Amino acid sequence: MDIELLRPVSILRQLTDDELRAFAALFSQREVKPKERIIEGGAPNRAFYIICGGVVHIRRLAQKREMLLGRLGVGGFFGEINLFDPGMATASVYAMKPTTLASVEYDTLRTFMTDHPATGYKIVSAMMTEMCRRFRLTSDRLVNMAYWNNADASVAPGK
Repeated sequence: MDIELLRPVSILRQLTDDELRAFAALFSQREVKPKERIIEGGAPNRAFYIICGGVVHIRRLAQKREMLLGRLGVGGFFGEINLFDPGMATASVYAMKPTTLASVEYDTLRTFMTDHPATGYKIVSAMMTEMCRRFRLTSDRLVNMAYWNNADASVAPGK
């Protein structure tokens, strides 16, 4: 895989060219059509994805409706949660326009990190930083939503 496609990825910015080349060799690329589901929430997921072109939406089912959790473009990544916490996918991911994805199976990624601990440390540290940023953003949204829901409920009709 061309390392230039991975340069915009925030979690890979600390890698040297040699480290990036070794990491890029793990990935396969594929094209995804608009509206195609890449990951299904509640189903097993066994791969980590990087967006090389296009846009994806992350959605989660809530009360029989899919809610938009986020939007990722070039340089974004997803599928990282199941890398660290195996289980079912926590959300569905859909391509919103023609999208180019790079993907690697978790087992291959774990083997690479074991065989290249310094590079693996750089990647995992940057990934954890981004995951924490996402968690804080989600937490802020949740608090804000709860506040406004409670504020609406405390206003009695006719007052």
